[in-house]
Amino acid sequence: MQLDYNKFIINAEIEEFSEIFSEPFYQGFIKGFYQGVKEERERRTIEVISNCLALDLSLDVTASIANISVEEVQQRIKENHLN
Repeated sequence: MQLDYNKFIINAEIEEFSEIFSEPFYQGFIKGFYQGVKEERERRTIEVISNCLALDLSLDVTASIANISVEEVQQRIKENHLN
């Protein structure tokens, strides 16, 4: 009788890592990933607004570049003290 070592190793790896790749792990990973994406978008938006203010562009132009509304631009300027 000959053992199939490849099958044995694959099965052992699946059993060993089954807890790591469980459903809660994936949910936490995806939630953390989206949170990071959201924070990065916010940083980039603030950076765009800051650069537009430095170039003395109007709020309409700034809003179109940042792809948000004029009210949101005004709110972010106020929240981040970009006056």
